[in-house]
Amino acid sequence: MPVADASNPPMPFRPGSGTIAVVGAGVVGTATALALVRDGHDVILIDRDEPGLGCSYGNAGHIATEQLSPLASFATLRRVPGLLLDSTGPLGIRKGALPILARGWARDFLAACLPRAHARGTAVLSGLIETVVQDWRTLLVGTGAEGRLQTRGHHSVWESAAPGAAIAASVAAAQRLGVPATNWGPNPGDWPDLPDALRQRVTGGMTYTGTGHVNDPFGLTQDLAAAFVARGGRIEKADIQGLERGGAGWRLRHAGGVIGADAVLVALGVDSGSLLEPLGYRVPMIAERGYHVVVPGGADAPILDRPVVFENRTVIVTPMAMGLRATSFTDFSGPHDAPDPRRPALLRHHLREVGLMAPGAESSEWTGCRPSLPDYLPMLDASRRHPGLYAACGHQHLGLTLAAVSARRMADIIAGRALPDPAMALDRFS
Repeated sequence: MPVADASNPPMPFRPGSGTIAVVGAGVVGTATALALVRDGHDVILIDRDEPGLGCSYGNAGHIATEQLSPLASFATLRRVPGLLLDSTGPLGIRKGALPILARGWARDFLAACLPRAHARGTAVLSGLIETVVQDWRTLLVGTGAEGRLQTRGHHSVWESAAPGAAIAASVAAAQRLGVPATNWGPNPGDWPDLPDALRQRVTGGMTYTGTGHVNDPFGLTQDLAAAFVARGGRIEKADIQGLERGGAGWRLRHAGGVIGADAVLVALGVDSGSLLEPLGYRVPMIAERGYHVVVPGGADAPILDRPVVFENRTVIVTPMAMGLRATSFTDFSGPHDAPDPRRPALLRHHLREVGLMAPGAESSEWTGCRPSLPDYLPMLDASRRHPGLYAACGHQHLGLTLAAVSARRMADIIAGRALPDPAMALDRFS
């Protein structure tokens, strides 16, 4: 595991030193802004939309404490050909992604798959995830959103004819990583409560007991933003187009003019590279487009008390305040690729087949882009070349999971209480 460089620490930014501009009001940026204002900083949160309307709006709501290994691995690599050959499968590559892959993303991904690199990435990601639930509980204190976090765990279920070997392998893999998980056993009478239609399709399953979920990701981010404002933070709507040094501080350019700040933290998801690359940083970010379908709740709607992962379908269904949300699919995309309309239709098909959506039932759909770096680790860093420049971006599929721990770590880095980890450095791809 990389060791933080104590010989060249970033200069601390103390409360009272000026204004910190957080660019990006997704769940990571909003959580970090709240942590900073609680630390005593003067903070402005900037986004072209209201907080939580980007990728954070439509995620699965899953607090994925079981996902301790980065997706950059030979295990993932071995699955790619088969996934791409399946037209209804969970992985696709859109035309606009090809130039990004060719410019170095694929090369860096392969390097991160090497056993030593993957082991290092697992150590880093595991270190982040270790405190995820406690960090969320701490961040939510006093926000009025404490009840949005549920820690009941989640189920993984199989519908195959003989799932025993697959379940045993999954349980063993979880136990090797220290993830608490148990299989259900062969007797359906001993299984957890499931809707009758779903129970009739399931042939076996397991339960993860250390995971959680939130009942409304957008509502959660809005609650964090309200708590941020209540503590004296300011929110401004602007589409920041560029950063430049201005005296001892920073000038943030947008169509309507310039916003001045003494420090700037980039948390702009897939668009983070557009601000950081002109400053000389290579940020090989690719958009992984995901999709969701929501079936509204009602008196006759099936009820789940925790998320269910359908292993044979690569779909997760999460109970939320607005109903059941099904999410799936990863379409590697470019900035101008349109969503694939077949994906939401397929999600509805899956929901009907497992008995969680009645024929003809109403539903809504959404799509958004996950910000993924080739090694599937985020950037959580302070620049040595540009004093007062920070990054908290590239959280791939784990933005909600890692938002609170990222907020705490960035607050500690900015205050000088902790050193950045080189494995999550801003310039590691430069």
